Amino acid sequence: MLPVNRTNALLTILTQIKALRHTQQLHAKVIVHGPEEEVVLGSSLTNSYIQSNRLDLATASFDRIPPRKRNRYSWNTILSGYSKSKNHCESLRLYNRMRRDCDGVVDSFNLVFGIKACVGLGVLENGVLIHGLAMKNGLDKDAYVAPSLVEMYGEFGRMEDAQKVFDEITLRSSVLWAVLMKGEAGLGVDNALTLICLVKACGNVFAGKEGKSVHSLSIRRGFIDQSGYLQASVVDMYVKCRLLDDAREMFETSVDKNVVMWTTLVSGFAKCERAVEAFDLFRQMLRESVLPSQCTLAALLVSCSSSGTQRHGRSVHGYMIRNEIEMDDVNFTSFIDMYARCGNIRWLGSHSGNIEEGRKQFASMTSDYGIAPEEEHYACMVDLLGRAGEVGEAKSFIDNMPVKPMASAWGALLNAYRIHKNVDFAEEIAERLLSMGSNESSVYVLLSNIYADAGMWEMVNSVRSKMGMKGYTKPMGLSAIEVAYMVLSQVVEIVVPELEEMRAAHVVSIGSAALRSLTPYCEAGRRLMEYHMDIFKNVDVIVTPTTGCKPPGLPSHICTRTCSSNQETCCIS
Repeated sequence: MLPVNRTNALLTILTQIKALRHTQQLHAKVIVHGPEEEVVLGSSLTNSYIQSNRLDLATASFDRIPPRKRNRYSWNTILSGYSKSKNHCESLRLYNRMRRDCDGVVDSFNLVFGIKACVGLGVLENGVLIHGLAMKNGLDKDAYVAPSLVEMYGEFGRMEDAQKVFDEITLRSSVLWAVLMKGEAGLGVDNALTLICLVKACGNVFAGKEGKSVHSLSIRRGFIDQSGYLQASVVDMYVKCRLLDDAREMFETSVDKNVVMWTTLVSGFAKCERAVEAFDLFRQMLRESVLPSQCTLAALLVSCSSSGTQRHGRSVHGYMIRNEIEMDDVNFTSFIDMYARCGNIRWLGSHSGNIEEGRKQFASMTSDYGIAPEEEHYACMVDLLGRAGEVGEAKSFIDNMPVKPMASAWGALLNAYRIHKNVDFAEEIAERLLSMGSNESSVYVLLSNIYADAGMWEMVNSVRSKMGMKGYTKPMGLSAIEVAYMVLSQVVEIVVPELEEMRAAHVVSIGSAALRSLTPYCEAGRRLMEYHMDIFKNVDVIVTPTTGCKPPGLPSHICTRTCSSNQETCCIS
């Protein structure tokens, strides 16, 4: 037997050589010097021959390992070679030989090799025995074994058994869904239930292309018009695959549009930040006398938060109050988030200097609704306190939280420091956020804005330099202007010829907040718009509008042009 260090050296060489002749030369040296019986070295030689597609030499190498020394690794190595070469007969023979000669070598890998051999040979009885062995060893729900069992039963047309295995798996991977779908398709489609299973499987693995094929098949076979549940499943599949136009087309042709189907589509548009279409659907839903559920309203609030449109959020709030719809924890959190993001904290009491309403709402979660506050709720409360100027209380609130403060709470506090130009603790909070793995780019940008608001331009340059060295960039800002009942999302880029002019115009200090969510038709919004137009009167602003329009009565201080030629130019003059 060779010394351990020499055996390790040979193993290292085996991992590096690629050519078959080099493997054979090394194998000859091993035979001459006698360490061939070493199970690790013998198994590695076997694997090298398999990688060179020489199964005959791999088998010879494996056979030279004494039976008493063969372990799980050596058996799995030779089994993998025969399984990959689709030599199912020899693979099953080796599997049975392993079971006869060695105890305690069963694992998920050799079980899968055995199952594949049974499928390849068409011997279900042996496959059922292997299934029993997997259950005995607690491996029937293994991430590798379970899909192989489902596929095996599907190949033999035993879909009830395949479904039983599938149903017992709690965490269903995309692989598991795919093999179930393959089994269903292999049997042929003779009823709507099979198509429903296929459509759901496509949605769960985000297989939009395959889902479209199943949808087409359901139309050709005439099943789509017979089953409302199939229609709802198709809509759900398209939404999950983010094919919203296809989802709406299927929805419009459906006869039985229940609240679940409406909610599925509304939620899809909301999650994909297509707020206008989400609210169009909601209005259509009400016109057709379909009562929305709490899930429908929660989806709409998500849409309001992402687009920064308060008018629609307030209409949802009013609808819930008028119709006495009970507010659950999801709706409660969504309302706080929506009002905060839309910049109207007055609804929660903080803009007027009286934050008692905010405290009352927070306390009512547990006292009135029995809802334990979670990370998002604490972060919203910190945001309320911070925006109201109670920065010290916001910091104390975080320090006394019954749970460990997460990045969202510290981020809200850092934003409060920006609003109130509190530089003293900003760096400390920023470092804390960076250590928690928060989005580093956004933290640096916020810290830079804090320094800019305080006129600390050297610190601004320092932070920006750090961003440059780390390869971070600030994405072009997104603004949302609410005009009547339309929300225009625009990408705004400030172009200033000289740095000193930019500093003089305070562009940096207001860049992150300017033109975020303005309503030109209300007096407060008009005054804010006029202020920003005055700031930017000598600055070109490049925008990408969703539609060309000229809001009436706006100041004539801004000229806009589109970034690309395929969109309309929106000029305010």
